[in-house]
Amino acid sequence: MLNSDYNNLKDWMFGKLTSLLENTEPNPKYPVLKMSLGEPTLGVPNFTKKILDLNYNDWAKYPPSEAIPTYGDSILNYIKRRYPTADKLIELNRNIVPVPGTREPLHLVGLLAKDLKVGETTALITNPFYHAWLAGSISSGSKTYWLNALPENNYLPKISNLPEKLLKSSVIMYICSPSNPHGSVASIDYLRNAILLARKYKFILAIDECYGDIYRMNKPKPPGGLEAAASIGKSLENLIIFNSLSKRSNACGMRAGFIAGDENIIENYKLLVSNGASPVPIPIQKVASALYDDDHHHNKACLHYDKNFEIVEKYLKPFYKDFKIPDGGFFLWLKVNDDQKATKILWNKFSIKVMPGSFMAKEVNGFNPGKGFLRISLVDKKEIIEETMKRICSYLKTDEI
Repeated sequence: MLNSDYNNLKDWMFGKLTSLLENTEPNPKYPVLKMSLGEPTLGVPNFTKKILDLNYNDWAKYPPSEAIPTYGDSILNYIKRRYPTADKLIELNRNIVPVPGTREPLHLVGLLAKDLKVGETTALITNPFYHAWLAGSISSGSKTYWLNALPENNYLPKISNLPEKLLKSSVIMYICSPSNPHGSVASIDYLRNAILLARKYKFILAIDECYGDIYRMNKPKPPGGLEAAASIGKSLENLIIFNSLSKRSNACGMRAGFIAGDENIIENYKLLVSNGASPVPIPIQKVASALYDDDHHHNKACLHYDKNFEIVEKYLKPFYKDFKIPDGGFFLWLKVNDDQKATKILWNKFSIKVMPGSFMAKEVNGFNPGKGFLRISLVDKKEIIEETMKRICSYLKTDEI
């Protein structure tokens, strides 16, 4: 019999969306607009093509589990620019390992948390959630405890009043900043408190910073877990952060990034990669090095999303007087009366595919924190965002939402 623990993964948002719209056709009067997937459309910078060509022969070499020198230097320089106070905390071969994007390591770190404590254990997961966090929870052999991200707490899990019994059984906690789907940014105090909690109760704090470089250019950059750790002292104990080029550099298909943190976690992760996971190929490490070195294309991406949110604000203000552009990310988290009904109508009448918020979260004790919201991706060029908002406003005028 196959491992039934992973059956929960079948209940995932894109499968649910396909089922929801299975017998519903889009309106042939409109071109289809797929706004349900957070896949950047700006494209990978052109300079990456030359780097791949120059390093073509490196495809014949087994990639190491550690960063090649150029990639390691680029990661360190990136951290120094992006999180300057964390610079002295990091040693390349002790605290950093390259990874093929964040999805795989977010899952595999759960394996490292397995048997961290004796008896029945718990994995704490932000809800709404990213499916790799759930995979990690399952792999830790733990019972999942959902931490609802609610508007009254800036769409971040409230961690200040968790029961002590729960914390004592916990082996891993997954949090995300800026959050997906809300775009909420955790303050450095919030991150610091999460780290102190992990150290006090001896669990792994996994901070997903996949959207850490997608922020509004007219606001402060989101703080990160490394900065929070530096503000406490000189230790990365119990902490692991996940960084990816998928969003920062529009490179979802390249699968490149790094994890940084506690020396013991990194050491064991390297052992796992060396024996049964995916090291990052050398040509990709060389391209990733150039991408981490270059801030110009990243700034262009942030400005692109800023303009898209300005378009959205222009259209939605008449309907949502308290509308606020999120501090990070590139998703619109739109309040509606019935998210699944709205999704079907937007598809059937206006040919717009969006994601129901309830599909992104687990219902616990009769409450689903994603219910009554739509996640709408704002990655496309401004003309498509403008057209999307025109259609959504036509729908809003019908009072059906």
